[in-house]
Amino acid sequence: MVRLLLLAVLHQAPPKPVTPLVRILDVAEVQALLPRASVVDARPLEDFKKGHIPGAQSMPWEAFTLEAPGVVNWLVGDPARWGKVPTPDMVQPRLRAMGLSNARTVVVVGDPKGWGDEGRAAWSLLYWGAADVVLLDGGLPAWQAAGRPLQTGAPVPAKAGDFQVNVVPARRALLEDVRVVSQTRGMLLDVRTPEEFAGEAVPGQKRGGHIPYARLVPHVALYNANGSYVDAATLTRLVEGDSALGTGTTSRTRAPVTYCTGGVRSALLAVLLEARLGVVAANYDGSMWEWAARKDTPVTRHP
Repeated sequence: MVRLLLLAVLHQAPPKPVTPLVRILDVAEVQALLPRASVVDARPLEDFKKGHIPGAQSMPWEAFTLEAPGVVNWLVGDPARWGKVPTPDMVQPRLRAMGLSNARTVVVVGDPKGWGDEGRAAWSLLYWGAADVVLLDGGLPAWQAAGRPLQTGAPVPAKAGDFQVNVVPARRALLEDVRVVSQTRGMLLDVRTPEEFAGEAVPGQKRGGHIPYARLVPHVALYNANGSYVDAATLTRLVEGDSALGTGTTSRTRAPVTYCTGGVRSALLAVLLEARLGVVAANYDGSMWEWAARKDTPVTRHP
């Protein structure tokens, strides 16, 4: 009953529903898809080179932002750009060079020990107009544990695809959207650590704390001990939250919004809500890098 109530509440918005397009499949199911699917690996390039699914293309999240964060940019860069997705004209040629097409299934591979990188890749593809995205449950470690083949080295050039970027605005939250959700106490989900939520600053973040009325859903809680993604019942409990972790929400008049430091961990929660519960959330890719850099955006700190 609780899950049904949550789904009913979440589905009150957006006004123009977006069809869920994400699936979670195990190793055997993914292998059966491979002749008809493209594979992108969201792990860091150095990990990709050590071993990846044969034919996979590399898609680390830092390579698909307006400006990659780093030591130099923490000093002189623009935090408002660090987590944000590139413009269509910037990204379309790159997706085509990776051999991607809108109608062709894309399998996204990550590592449970990462920052939910696979979620960011999957969310980005969906935002850009992919029609069928699959997350490999358990990521590359599950593939290896099953004894499946690996390929090493840099990505092998792919036959050019015909991906056409057609952004889906409902999948993305901008700063002003987040401001409204916070002010109306909508469903605002913070996918960082309890320490970050409480106010501990992170590299490049101008102020510590969280957006007012956000609820904490720690990124590590999205995985089971074996690296697979949590099931629908567990995800529902996480999203409902605990008063000891967050401040609770009272209004559900807009789609859920997820955020973290730079829109990576939060993208994973967004795609899991879609895959497990059929709820299309909006990911705030600017996240705390952008929010905390502003002087007109409130931040709440808890001891």
